[in-house]
Amino acid sequence: MQQSDFIFQFDAACNSLNSQSFGRRLYLLKEDDQKHWLKMQMRGIDAEREHSFLHEIDIYTQINACIKPNQNILLNFKIFNPHHTFKLPVDILPQALSLQDSNVLFSQIPDQLSNSELLNLFWQSLTVLENLHQMGYLHGDLKVEHFRRQGNQVALIDFEQTCLIEHAVNMRNSATPRYMAPELFHAKAKSIQSDLYALGIIWLEWLTQQRLQGKSYIDWAYLHCQHLNIELLTQYQYLKPVLEQMLMKKKEQRCANISEIKQRLSDFV
Repeated sequence: MQQSDFIFQFDAACNSLNSQSFGRRLYLLKEDDQKHWLKMQMRGIDAEREHSFLHEIDIYTQINACIKPNQNILLNFKIFNPHHTFKLPVDILPQALSLQDSNVLFSQIPDQLSNSELLNLFWQSLTVLENLHQMGYLHGDLKVEHFRRQGNQVALIDFEQTCLIEHAVNMRNSATPRYMAPELFHAKAKSIQSDLYALGIIWLEWLTQQRLQGKSYIDWAYLHCQHLNIELLTQYQYLKPVLEQMLMKKKEQRCANISEIKQRLSDFV
């Protein structure tokens, strides 16, 4: 995917500041009918967030350098020096990321979709993640809002914890507890299987239209390691065996890759 040539008019276009925690700056910018998100980071506020931000910039650069035309992974984006475009405090890092605005892939209610439409949605989420895995990367922190739709294209966002599969053992195993595979609570390395577990949780919450509940890290550990139940409405019971394979507590019992999940889904098409 080629980087956008969009030129920001910051003072006129900035609509709202969405995040200021830990030195992160996130703006929605508008120009004519175009909307873009601008992501920046302040220097010296939080070393971990600063490192994660620069890591994401590097991941975008790496993926963009070797992505094939038919491999949908990234939204239209641009990496640039914001000080060359805006009047900013000197403590803003000289790298910024802009992303073309997009919609959440799982924005519709499942009972409003036909069976074929629902399966197609799952297939699209599998394909974009499979593209990332086939390039040799783990996402590492999948959430429902990280699956995006831009026209006919499905893409992923938020690569702050993304890494090459062979480097996963060297990465911090932190992630969002709601979507964390059981082994991550035991300080094991992330893997393709932990990405698949997170996607299984995304599907489960979307199908049930109910969010899993946990008030603390310990609550989430107990839920994922011991008490996760897969309860679906009658019309979705046929998907239970697929979810069970994605959400096995033991990593080695989960599907080995996305091709196995697609094979199971193809039985229902």
